[in-house]
Amino acid sequence: MGNAKIQDYIESSQQQWDEEYRSNMWSYLSDITEYARYSIVYGYIRKFVADEGILDMGCGTGILYDMLLDSEKDVYTGVDLSEEAIKIASSKTSKRIFHSGDINQYVPTKRYDVIIFNESLQYVPNTPSKLLEYSRYLTPDGVIISSLYSHKNTLDPDYAMVEYKIEEMEQCGLFDVVDKVSLFNHNAGLKWYIHLLKKKS
Repeated sequence: MGNAKIQDYIESSQQQWDEEYRSNMWSYLSDITEYARYSIVYGYIRKFVADEGILDMGCGTGILYDMLLDSEKDVYTGVDLSEEAIKIASSKTSKRIFHSGDINQYVPTKRYDVIIFNESLQYVPNTPSKLLEYSRYLTPDGVIISSLYSHKNTLDPDYAMVEYKIEEMEQCGLFDVVDKVSLFNHNAGLKWYIHLLKKKS
């Protein structure tokens, strides 16, 4: 993309996210209009998850967790910047598997089969570099799943930012694009890009 002024990421704070979750701003994520997107992400999880499990970066209130089989929940870790979201997610299980953390600073404590960035890469500067950091915590056959919302208004700066992030991921030379899906919800007029990435050998 030729425009050097394209923003690289959206700045946000824990306080902002907590306020938004308290006001139910993100409750629509559990609506049927989001279900197809979650289903594609979950389909990739089912294909690749093994004993080392799932790291969900930007887990929110645990919507993806709700879709997992019990055996998959046993090997799941969810991280989100919002302590308010983590409180809600943590109420779903007695296990301490949900943690508050900044996607730009969090360091995994183990390796995973699947690392998910479900509408969270928008908040990451230098996307390829950050994905490379996280890929060090993948098992040898591990994969990264990314979902990015494409804004309806093509003049919106966030639209250009997402298009740029996709170009970065696909052309940085660090990852094989194992699969790529463009999903359009006709009822809601919403579009997402879902990538399945594997670190190059």
